[in-house]
Amino acid sequence: MRALKARGETRNSHLCVAGNSSRETVVVRNKKMQNDKSQLEGVVRLRGFTLLELLVVMSIILLLTSILLPCLMRAKESAYELFAMQTEVDKEGKVRMEIKDPSHRKRYDDIYMIEINPPRNCHWFIKKPHPSGMKPIRRDGQDYIKWRPGWDDIDIHVITVVYEGEEVTEQEITVYVYNREQLEDEREGRSGAD
Repeated sequence: MRALKARGETRNSHLCVAGNSSRETVVVRNKKMQNDKSQLEGVVRLRGFTLLELLVVMSIILLLTSILLPCLMRAKESAYELFAMQTEVDKEGKVRMEIKDPSHRKRYDDIYMIEINPPRNCHWFIKKPHPSGMKPIRRDGQDYIKWRPGWDDIDIHVITVVYEGEEVTEQEITVYVYNREQLEDEREGRSGAD
């Protein structure tokens, strides 16, 4: 008991230090020592993250997102293609596309897939100039022109599809983009003028 008092400890206080090479753990069973942090400063070393460690973690996260974002965008486009309306070119080379009013239009509305039937073993592309956003795609073994016309695209568009194989051939497709309400308004205006 005298040895304890000489060192400034009592029977109720007990300080255990267990440590390894990188961290030290302190167990304090005396309320007086728990409240007095100055006594623990020499025993406990609080270790946080260094700036370098944080920068390394942030760079790894940025690298992973830069790898994943293009894949996610492709998956998103593929999901939108599921909502696409397939249209065929008729015998006269015409395609009709109806688009909705912009106020009622959702992100996946008015996506059209124009079915193209190229000859075997040939490469095909859309000859420029063509409306912006048109792109050739292949899905389930079938070739399409994918396009989501906007409100500014309401008009008649003539596009040329070039087939390059043993011979180079071209096919002209006339695309009619319209809005039903706009057509009805124009018809009413014409009938009112007559």
